[in-house]
Amino acid sequence: MISLERLVDSSSKLGTLPAIVYRVFDAMDDPNSTATQIGRIINDDPALTARLLKLVNSPFYGFTSKVDTVYRAIALIGHRELRSVVLAASAVKVFDGIPAELVNMPVFWKRSLYTAVVARVLAAFRREKEIERYFIAGLLHDIGSLLLYVQLPDEMTRALSIQQAESIPLWAAEKKELGYDHAQVGGALLKKWSLPPMLCQSVRFHLHPEKSPEVSRDSASLIHLAWQIMNHYIDVDESLELDNLIPESVWQVAGLKSDILPKVLDKAGQQYLASKDVLLAQ
Repeated sequence: MISLERLVDSSSKLGTLPAIVYRVFDAMDDPNSTATQIGRIINDDPALTARLLKLVNSPFYGFTSKVDTVYRAIALIGHRELRSVVLAASAVKVFDGIPAELVNMPVFWKRSLYTAVVARVLAAFRREKEIERYFIAGLLHDIGSLLLYVQLPDEMTRALSIQQAESIPLWAAEKKELGYDHAQVGGALLKKWSLPPMLCQSVRFHLHPEKSPEVSRDSASLIHLAWQIMNHYIDVDESLELDNLIPESVWQVAGLKSDILPKVLDKAGQQYLASKDVLLAQ
């Protein structure tokens, strides 16, 4: 049985963030860098530039005038959000080329993006200052699953059989088969990518936020709630009366009240439609 450490170490053969992402991050972390210098780095990658401008000009941000340069985009959204946009625009492409018989990638990224926009909306309701980091955590919350399906297809096939035979969650079946689950794999992968500890822990503990270190428990709890909402409501018929299918305790741990659910679903639906054609475009 392959250990979690060996699995993640071998991931470099499969998926790593593009070098341009680290160049942008290094420039943003340099106190002497200017927006012009950061913009020049992004402009070196035409595909990233195009996706960045499409997203900034989409209803996702809702700017009234057209943003036609990277420099203008940086000025409008700021460095913190720029970091998240660059990461989001790049991470979706990391696992391009996975065979369809292993993973239905359109469905995978639909679920991931919906979790991301729900997390963003919940963070706004909670009046968080950096809502974009919740968006990224939601977008990448299941990234470990891709690594498992590609690197360990036989083991995952057995895990799926265990899930069906015993009527248990997939993460529990993964633990029975592997000794770890996809959330642990995802957290370790993001750590290997040198992403912020809070982001890594939010992904690692999104299934069990109560096990998260205290410093990241609030964040993991919010991603857990976003994941629950995605599972229950991603294909909900808006004409139906909404019942709260999520335990009140889950809302409370995330610092929110369940009566905001209709507003969350409405805003998340709008943001999903506004961003899917940019981030999930082939």
